[in-house]
Amino acid sequence: MRNINQARVWGAASACLAILGAQLVALADDAPAGETWQVTMSMQMAGMTMPPRTMQVCIPKGRAQESLSKPQGPGMGDNCSIQDASHDGSHYSAKFMCTGKQAVQGTVDTVVEGGHAKTTMTMQVNGQTMTMINDSQNTGTACTPKSMPGAK
Repeated sequence: MRNINQARVWGAASACLAILGAQLVALADDAPAGETWQVTMSMQMAGMTMPPRTMQVCIPKGRAQESLSKPQGPGMGDNCSIQDASHDGSHYSAKFMCTGKQAVQGTVDTVVEGGHAKTTMTMQVNGQTMTMINDSQNTGTACTPKSMPGAK
């Protein structure tokens, strides 16, 4: 009789371990795949400087350089093409051209070192030159990227 009780205990314990193991695997699959970056953006145009604006974005882990270098802003999406891209260690530079209602062309230059990135975009919009500078810092906080820059 004692062997039957031990068998039931071992059977119940095995079932509990199997259930807990399945839950841990499920939790691992739900682990955030992104990193939160704090981005401070400033813009300058002829005769005008906008005050810096700070925001937080969720970027897929390991894709900061790609995500932070992508031309962003109104009308800058699928209608933009990257040309003459150069990647040398922590430095990325390229030319870009966007078509559509508000055609834009310009250059992007990004340096990512550890948890810090600095991006300078200079663009021609309606005959005016605009410079946008993003100073970004990885906050170390995990997040789940959805439709953030660089998410696929």
